[in-house]
Amino acid sequence: MADTFDLLVAEPAQRTEILIGYARVSTGGQKLDRQIDALTAAGCRRIFADKKSGKDDLRPELRACHAFLAAGDTLAVPALDRYARSHKDLVNMVG
Repeated sequence: MADTFDLLVAEPAQRTEILIGYARVSTGGQKLDRQIDALTAAGCRRIFADKKSGKDDLRPELRACHAFLAAGDTLAVPALDRYARSHKDLVNMVG
């Protein structure tokens, strides 16, 4: 059992210290600029951005973001509602 990966450990065994950003707006008329500026100012090395509804996780940039993330990376979002619409959605996506 000692060789199994423990999902409840507070920190990964090897931190990469890479900050990855994700931004989203719901409609084409909304602008991503403010969110991207905030993520850039926070030090994100890579930012993924969608112009899609948050009603589900069928967002191409969100999927690319999840695929890009490695153990030890930190995901930054300007606000949790840009990532998930509800607590249940958040728990499902983090899982």
